[in-house]
Amino acid sequence: MLSKKVFHAVNALVVMACLPVGSTITTADLAAQVGLSVSYVESLLKALREHGFVRATRGPGGGYDLARSADSMSVWSVVTALDPYPEPPVLQGELQIDLEQALGQSLERELQAFLSETFIGDHVSETLSTSLPRKAKVWDFGFKPMAPQWRPEAPNSVFQLSQFMAAPASTWRA
Repeated sequence: MLSKKVFHAVNALVVMACLPVGSTITTADLAAQVGLSVSYVESLLKALREHGFVRATRGPGGGYDLARSADSMSVWSVVTALDPYPEPPVLQGELQIDLEQALGQSLERELQAFLSETFIGDHVSETLSTSLPRKAKVWDFGFKPMAPQWRPEAPNSVFQLSQFMAAPASTWRA
């Protein structure tokens, strides 16, 4: 019923809603967060920007953020913007409606009502907002090189195994 494009767009909007107020997210970071390619996320963001869901900021520190509050964006508004449903066919002169068509129309009405009352902000949680990637900190200290790992001395192949086992144990390196 709903396209994958709509699901991905809603997911991207939820991730953006988790950002701290006034901050932006780059296309690459958003793509990594939602698990999609950068080019696909760019096309999603373009469509969302054209419909007034997100805004872009250029330059250093730029990126994308929500154009309005996540609590004012219904999921249904995203659906109609990105994947508009065709109008249901009007039955002319026929009193008997096909059961499948009637059930489909009823289901679509219920889905529309539910998604109209569901907002992007309803899906923002504390756990999701704390899992967003943060910019890496630059530390003032360096790390010492690690000690080499101990590896037992052993032959490279099964053909050398008999020679290795014949040698006295004192020659084995530990």
